Amino acid sequence: MQYDPAIRLVTEHLILRPTVPSDVVRALVIRSDPAVARNLVSATIPPDTEKMTDWFQSHSDEWREGSAYRLAIELDSRMIGVCDVFDVADSEGEIGYWIEQAVWGRGLGLEAAKRLVRFALEDVGLNTIQAACADDNAASSAILTRLGFDRVADVRVFSQSRETEITQRRFLLRA
Repeated sequence: MQYDPAIRLVTEHLILRPTVPSDVVRALVIRSDPAVARNLVSATIPPDTEKMTDWFQSHSDEWREGSAYRLAIELDSRMIGVCDVFDVADSEGEIGYWIEQAVWGRGLGLEAAKRLVRFALEDVGLNTIQAACADDNAASSAILTRLGFDRVADVRVFSQSRETEITQRRFLLRA
C-alpha cells in the first residue's frame, strides 16, 4: 500500500492519519506519562528520545514495505495517541494503541481501535489480527472483547516500563 500522509480514517470524534516524523514531539510528551508507559511492555520511563525519533522516521518505510501501518490519533486537530497494525505477514498482523491519560474513560480508545480493525481487515487485507495487553489493563481487555477478539492465552513477558515480568493477555480476531 502506498504511503500517503494525506490519508484520513475518520470516526465520529477522531481522525487517524499516517504518522509523520514530527509527531515524535507530541508522542514523547504522551509516553512520558508513567500511567501510559506502564501499559506498553517495550516502553521505557522516561522514553528514549533517540529511539523514538528513529522509530517515527521508520514509519513511512514500514508502510511502503507493508510490514506496519502507524497512525496518529487526533481529537480536535490534536494528537492524543498512536495506533498501529504491525508484524504484518501472510494476511496476519497485530494491532496496538495508546492514548494520553487526559482522554481516558471517554470511549476514544474503543473508537480508534474499532476503526483500526476495519482498516486492518479491509485495507491491509488481514484475515487474522492479534492483540495483547497487560492483565491489569481492564480498559484494553474490554475494548478487545467488545471488538470481537477472543482471549486465547495468558503469557508471562518482561515489561521494560515496569521493570518486571507481567502477565500479558493475548487476543485473536479472525475475519
